[in-house]
Amino acid sequence: MNRLKLKVCGMRDPENISELIKLKPDFIGFIFYGKSPRYVSEPDEDLFSRIPLSIKKVGVFVNEEIDTVLDLYNKLGLDYVQLHGDEDLEFSQKLKEAGVGIIKVFRILDSLPYAISSHSEFSDYFLFDTATHGYGGSGRHFDWTILKNYNLDTPFLLSGGIERDDLEAISEMNIENMVGIDVNSRFEVSPAMKDINKLKELKVSL
Repeated sequence: MNRLKLKVCGMRDPENISELIKLKPDFIGFIFYGKSPRYVSEPDEDLFSRIPLSIKKVGVFVNEEIDTVLDLYNKLGLDYVQLHGDEDLEFSQKLKEAGVGIIKVFRILDSLPYAISSHSEFSDYFLFDTATHGYGGSGRHFDWTILKNYNLDTPFLLSGGIERDDLEAISEMNIENMVGIDVNSRFEVSPAMKDINKLKELKVSL
């Protein structure tokens, strides 16, 4: 199992983002969903342009209009669109045909959804998160042993309340196509403000 990639999601504050960039995460996620406490309402194009090319910029969307997704993807120079809602296969297909990188989220309750196999063709990555009543992160784990049944070629990121202490258990699962972790609320001092020191400790442990 190779080194896990690190995706830090829910960023918004320019100074906090500048400090995060120094840690060189693999992905930085920005939430464009109005009901999220981490919603980026007025994205700064200049700030996005200063993020190094080595760090992939991810826009998180929930049941958004496809024209809005494409507009922000192009205007902000995003590398991936993370589809965190109930977007169907046709939605993903249209984005992929437009050259968009796609991270498709599946919210896990007690089994892997049947739909993941059909989405594999149009997704660069999957992201498996804990099922909740809404579309936000729960800060809780689901039963990770479910992932041992994953047999598709599409690589995936694991999300859902991950902390540094979880890394050993994640590594011991030794699942080939689990390529990274997605962290958010467990590393915050307040919504959209990350504890950079805690993230530094996490990054060193990966």
